[in-house]
Amino acid sequence: MKTLAKSALGVAVATAVAATSVQASEAVTMDPSLTFTYKNYYWKEKAKDDRGYDRNEWSHGLVADFDSGYVNGLVGAVVTAGYAGPLKIKEGLNYSASNVAGSYIDADMDGDDDTLVDSHSISGFQQAYLKAKHTFSGVDLAGTVGVKKRSTETYADSGSRILGASSTGYDLSIGFEGADLYFTEITGFSERNDSSFSNDLSDGNNNKVDNVRIFGGNYSYEGLDLVAEYGESKELIKQLFLKAGYSFELDDMSSVDLDVRYGKSKANGDLADNEPEIGSDYKAKYYNLNATYNYGNAYVGVGYNKTKDGDFIDQYVDGNNDNFNSSLAQWEDYSLAGEKAYVVSGGYNFADQGLAGLSLDVWYAKGDDAKEINDFKRREYGSYISYAFDGSLEGLSLAWLYVNYRADGSVDSPADDFRLGTLYDEDINRLYLTYSVAAF
Repeated sequence: MKTLAKSALGVAVATAVAATSVQASEAVTMDPSLTFTYKNYYWKEKAKDDRGYDRNEWSHGLVADFDSGYVNGLVGAVVTAGYAGPLKIKEGLNYSASNVAGSYIDADMDGDDDTLVDSHSISGFQQAYLKAKHTFSGVDLAGTVGVKKRSTETYADSGSRILGASSTGYDLSIGFEGADLYFTEITGFSERNDSSFSNDLSDGNNNKVDNVRIFGGNYSYEGLDLVAEYGESKELIKQLFLKAGYSFELDDMSSVDLDVRYGKSKANGDLADNEPEIGSDYKAKYYNLNATYNYGNAYVGVGYNKTKDGDFIDQYVDGNNDNFNSSLAQWEDYSLAGEKAYVVSGGYNFADQGLAGLSLDVWYAKGDDAKEINDFKRREYGSYISYAFDGSLEGLSLAWLYVNYRADGSVDSPADDFRLGTLYDEDINRLYLTYSVAAF
């Protein structure tokens, strides 16, 4: 199947190139672009108990994105390269570097490398892939192959740092009259704070995972949206995701969005059998219900999530590529076994006040009743405010993320690192400055 799919994509690209060559004698059309983006991030995260962690990190970077567009509307290429370096990063016990690489030692002799002793810059290519598309009798065909930032319903290479994570593989899709079907195979991965172009997939215990394969489809019709996706990492984890949503207008100013989501995760073979946090009998699922009321440039929403059986594992392989596809994916994923969680959110765009670039989002989330944690409860409230300048400062944007996270509870085993990792108190402040300039 792997060889067939790659051959099919190769034939499609070759056919598109041949067609482009034939047309070249008449005319060659393309719309290339090159954009430079400077990023300056200051993150200060303060532990409020002895289980939290600290971060005081000021870093910056420069990212260049080249997109050839589609030559004669058929084929093209995308290349992204970037640099990220420390400006001032506090080092010491329980401190960490996130946007750049760091070196750690076990200074307190507790068996964990938890003391940051050095931070250093990273650079390299984050994307380099070919793309092709063609429309035939109303059917849209598309494909990509190479290293890129991928995102599906159950998989997402993280883009939250100065340099993004990326994966190696290929993607195929076909669309027709509101319906889309797609397939993705991933064979390599690079972390968001790593200079490597691509590394082998891993289970996190130095065992290689051959591939991740994801099949999916979606359909939209007059406010109705249906989504289904199935994926599996060979011998490790398999996931199923379903979503049904419906949107309708109440009047010229207001509308309502409703959706229900279901996710399921299960062990998938020998690697899962040997993984302590998974095991051969692992399974988990969640149900997520959401409703949002929109009025003009404002909205308010509510969500409920229930996780059953086990702690929901939303990673196919090790790395920054998890995607808990629920409204309760907030600062923490509210996805522990047995956990019931709620979220209330709201937001406003200040365009009506003459500030179209200014927007504010706020939320409050709460979870309780997780199994295997005594007297468990947690909550968070947060806000995200951003402003995109226009006029002579177009391309410049500022943003501030604030989160207040608190969790209580205890576990019977001091070796239960996974659940202990959710039981901490933390104040989070992250400031983002970005400035993008299009060279052409």
